[in-house]
Amino acid sequence: MANVRVRGIIATAVSKILFDHGHTIVQASKPIQERLGISFDTSPADVTVKDADNDEILVIGFPEQARQVYDLLVEVLEDVITWRAKLGLWSIVSGIITSNDNGICRVKLPLGLEGELYNCRWRSGETVILAVARPPVKPGEKIRLSTSIRVIGKYVALIHGTPKLTASEHIRDKTRRDYLLALAASRVFGKGVGVHLRSSSMYASDDDIVGEIDELMKKLDEILHMEPPEEPSIIYPGEYLGIIGVTSTAKEKLDNIRDQVVPTITGHHSLKSTHDQSLSEIVDYAEYLIRMQVLTKTQASRTLQNYILEKNREARVGITHIRPTGERLHLTPGMIHVISKNNNGVTIVIKRTIRSRGRYDGLDVEKKPGDIDYMLIKTGEWWISHNYYREEKWLGTYVNINTPPEILPGEIKYHDLAIDVVITESKTSIIDKEELEQLEKDNIIPHSLAEKAYRIAEKILEHPENHIYNPNTEIQ
Repeated sequence: MANVRVRGIIATAVSKILFDHGHTIVQASKPIQERLGISFDTSPADVTVKDADNDEILVIGFPEQARQVYDLLVEVLEDVITWRAKLGLWSIVSGIITSNDNGICRVKLPLGLEGELYNCRWRSGETVILAVARPPVKPGEKIRLSTSIRVIGKYVALIHGTPKLTASEHIRDKTRRDYLLALAASRVFGKGVGVHLRSSSMYASDDDIVGEIDELMKKLDEILHMEPPEEPSIIYPGEYLGIIGVTSTAKEKLDNIRDQVVPTITGHHSLKSTHDQSLSEIVDYAEYLIRMQVLTKTQASRTLQNYILEKNREARVGITHIRPTGERLHLTPGMIHVISKNNNGVTIVIKRTIRSRGRYDGLDVEKKPGDIDYMLIKTGEWWISHNYYREEKWLGTYVNINTPPEILPGEIKYHDLAIDVVITESKTSIIDKEELEQLEKDNIIPHSLAEKAYRIAEKILEHPENHIYNPNTEIQ
């Protein structure tokens, strides 16, 4: 089991998941201590879990423990996008220089990877030992290498070639920070090695810090004096680094888990992920009303949803399309054309005016400025349909398969699942199956989520008429 430090808007739910599975939550905030009924534990963290972005969770730490935590969160949250670094952050590798172009070297690395090293002094064919300063996590990211080799402990990291003393920004007590920096300096003075104090060092004893520095010095010395292996290989694993793309349904799971320890409004993690301070305060106030038994959870959730829908009626609504690569596409905004509410949820039609020329993806129809896209969106559904019209003429419908959309103030957001369905007068078919298959093969979209996407697409083929919007017909 791991010692885990959890930070960010996901802290309560993720801490409960990990705590319930036997992990120890360390350096927890007071609200987390109270909600989970735990005491403050100053033990150093093996793993840190925190918000990486609006819709992402970052897991970083010692390889075995961090991988275990990452896999557990993926298993519990289910409908997620997964990105894992093949090489650890600050892992130490041997590589072969394949080219040197004005000081920028390309380096052949283990696992069939290639990295870049700037200010490179080596020639092609030479074998070198380097550190991975920036590992690739998402598709298309490049590996940035460094000659500044470091080894990492629970309290400190030693850095060869950069003889500086630095400290984590989380060590806010200046007196304590200065004392620890002086203690570290006394152990590495004149050795050409820098020390970075990790946040856990603020709770450590002098013996803990001195002992770890001495142990890491031995490890660093061994690496620096070893002969580089002839073939690219991993010498030191560094830190495991993984990112989880948190979809709308995964956020619902986080809501339900958080609700087990503190009253939580429906959409808590979705609304908090906008990082809109005023909206965050509205969520906090709604949950305060639930705790005070002024409103029920259902009443508060429904009232807040209605508030957001009313806010969107007169505003231009942005469309955030999150690809499995992590790329965020911001589609042309539109105006609310229709809002319809019933027992099954909310149906929204957004009217978007096309401004560019080209062809409509999948439909093989010419795109012209002035065309209209009526986006048909239903809460809880795993699709959004784009219905293209030129004046009164229907050009075709493109059904995007995605996670259920999040309806936010001024924004509709969803995670794309690669495959789509095209509907025209002459055909109805699924496209981009190969892309989804490759994403599943690359462990970016888990098998269960890929299977769900396939089932949704096949179901649309059975009744394509249910996904076409006619602006002259009322929504049922």
